[in-house]
Amino acid sequence: MPVPTLIAHRGYSAKYPENTLASIEAALSAGAEIVEFDVQMMADDEFILMHDSNLLRSSGVSKSVFSLTSTTVRNFEADHYSTFSTQFSGIRIPLLDHVISLFRQFPDASAMVEIKQDSLEEFGVEHVMKKLLSDLKNIKERCYIISFSYDAIEYTKQHSEFKTGYVLHKYDTPHFEQAHKLKPDLLICNYRKLPALDETGTLEEAALWPGDWKWALYEIDDAELALNYGRNGAAFIETNQIGPMLQHKDFIQEVKE
Repeated sequence: MPVPTLIAHRGYSAKYPENTLASIEAALSAGAEIVEFDVQMMADDEFILMHDSNLLRSSGVSKSVFSLTSTTVRNFEADHYSTFSTQFSGIRIPLLDHVISLFRQFPDASAMVEIKQDSLEEFGVEHVMKKLLSDLKNIKERCYIISFSYDAIEYTKQHSEFKTGYVLHKYDTPHFEQAHKLKPDLLICNYRKLPALDETGTLEEAALWPGDWKWALYEIDDAELALNYGRNGAAFIETNQIGPMLQHKDFIQEVKE
């Protein structure tokens, strides 16, 4: 029975502030084989882990990430106060270099690095991607570059040997055609954008698009739902609840079969 591999979405993001060293280390320590995180470029061409282009949600300050540098970013926390209150006061926004160093302590784990469209639009695809691929070169054998940007994935495929993942805005014919042109290693989609599962746990309209890629679905925190999508062709499942998902007895039983 097909069982998907779990990916920690922004680290162990249900329990720790997303895209922080604490969240990523917790996911790795829990046994995650792959940890996904987001990166944005700053004014000095260095990268930080951040989903948004503004610090408001993570740090409680309305400030563009594009105005920051490796020095000034140290002044801001990433405690996600609106979610965690004061539980993680003092936690900082990590530089990409910090996370690469952390992955060296977990040599069997892979990184899934999402370059955000905001940075690509602010600084240009070629400028951003050239620097990002260079920064990640020491872990390229266990690193996926993923993005909603067709151009970013196309650049990666043309200029590197990194594995790639194309994140779909929509599950529709234009994106299907783009995927066939791009030929990424992974197609990645929020499961809610897919046709619904019927009462038997089967996709109602059709199977996941066939191609020379594997499917990764995200925002799934329920083990049975993850397993259902595995039966329907998803090779990977991204979850915010990496700890409970890895420990879920039914999921473990199916993995052992």
